Amino acid sequence: MIDLTCPINDVAPLIPQSGEMALLDCVTAFGADFLTAETVVKSDNIFVTQSKVASFVGLEILAQGIAAWAGCIALQKGEQVRLGYLLGSRKLSIYCDALPINQPLQIQVKLSLQDSMGFGVFDCQLIDLSNHQVLMEGALNVFSPYDEKEVV
Repeated sequence: MIDLTCPINDVAPLIPQSGEMALLDCVTAFGADFLTAETVVKSDNIFVTQSKVASFVGLEILAQGIAAWAGCIALQKGEQVRLGYLLGSRKLSIYCDALPINQPLQIQVKLSLQDSMGFGVFDCQLIDLSNHQVLMEGALNVFSPYDEKEVV
């Protein structure tokens, strides 16, 4: 059983991603409808090309924030962590050409809507903590089926 006391420094049990695809370093806070996490994109990250990380990688970082929230909620209820799917986004604004390397980033996700079938909408922000600049924000649409056999 994972200790859900924040900060949670072992994020791996909360998300289905593993190895180099796990992009979150720690969960700093979470509740019934929100999660805050942090990460540092290091220079040896698999997404670094020509000393840059394309800004669209921020979308995956935000999606993993949602996955970590869902993992925390599932474990609180004594359930297993489920797979989730990023379906798309609405009003996604990207304010940078590339993500900063070796700078602390904060991930903020807030549940806006979730239905009984596993569809959800989360308002998200990715913030550079070194200068408190919002790098990306928008509403992410996700789906996490309760029964993976239903996914065709």
